[in-house]
Amino acid sequence: MRKILILLLTVIAMTGCDNKKSAEELFKETSSGVVVVLNEYYYELKLPNGNSLYFTGLDEEGDITGLTAEVNEAKANRSMLTGTAFFVDDKGTLMTNRHVAAPAIDAVTARRSMINIMKAMKLYFAEAMSTLSDQFDVLESQKSSCSYVDFYGYMHVDQERLAEINSQQTELRRQYNLLSQSSDEIDSNIDPEGIKIQAVCELGIAYNDTYVTTDKDFIDKNPCVVTRTSDKEDVDLALIQLKNKKTPEGAHIFKLRGEGGNGNFLDGLLGGNGADEPLKIDQQLYMIGYNAGLVLANTKQGIKVQMTSGKITQLPDGQRLLYSIPTLQGSSGSPVIDEYGNLVAVNFAKLGTTDNFNFGIPEERIKEFLKR
Repeated sequence: MRKILILLLTVIAMTGCDNKKSAEELFKETSSGVVVVLNEYYYELKLPNGNSLYFTGLDEEGDITGLTAEVNEAKANRSMLTGTAFFVDDKGTLMTNRHVAAPAIDAVTARRSMINIMKAMKLYFAEAMSTLSDQFDVLESQKSSCSYVDFYGYMHVDQERLAEINSQQTELRRQYNLLSQSSDEIDSNIDPEGIKIQAVCELGIAYNDTYVTTDKDFIDKNPCVVTRTSDKEDVDLALIQLKNKKTPEGAHIFKLRGEGGNGNFLDGLLGGNGADEPLKIDQQLYMIGYNAGLVLANTKQGIKVQMTSGKITQLPDGQRLLYSIPTLQGSSGSPVIDEYGNLVAVNFAKLGTTDNFNFGIPEERIKEFLKR
């Protein structure tokens, strides 16, 4: 027994009760578990009558772009975004931001734009129907010139011209009825609450140290589905999963503090894995992600994940953690870890245009989301 105590005291003295890792060690350990997410998407607009229209987004004025009734046309012109995700289990499940997995759109603005389009279409239909009605009346007045009475009192009718006029009026009547029907359909679909909007997404991922040249390298090789999104507006989290439900062998699986997996028996015995330590101001943090998406990730040796570092500048308030890690678009969904490799936040937003004040979703909200 005495020998064991001496051995433990010796180990404690050697380790200093601390198992913090260098940036290089952390990068080597965790980078295999961080991926680029590609999301190709468009929006489906379901009308109250059961029909659907499709569009690709909203412009700077809030007007719908790419509106079409053809789903294949919408697919051909769909939008694209990239983000970051990381593995959280051995079943191919990855965590990212909700706005990466299921891009939201301002539904109120979209509905308003759609209603404005409908109103403009109804006005157009009314003007077109008025024009058709005028053309019909002109043709009707021309019928009198198709017949005449000669000197002896006999009636003569230009049957060929009369048949031509009747044929033209039949076509005008057909067009008028179609426009009238379309106008009535607009009236039945102009209810804003009856218009439903949803994103139609196709997702795939690519791994660190692999080559990607087209979207097929994501969508076809490593397709994913969205399995869960947070229903809380201020919790920008989502889970996606590889369709084969298999985390690649050797890929790092991220763990929250206290979950285990980032330490060993000795760490737990000595308290050297940071599990019980509260976050502190000026504490060192690291983020592993794909800043600027493929713009920075693509190299001659394939795509490369980046590690950036910073300090905690504001303690978590239950909703967000503020840190000085520099980020760019594309880093949404990146894991933020401490010096022990524990997951402490998921990057989701930046403060204005500055690169050095950025927000992460803290571990409390992550735990709640994963337990649901």
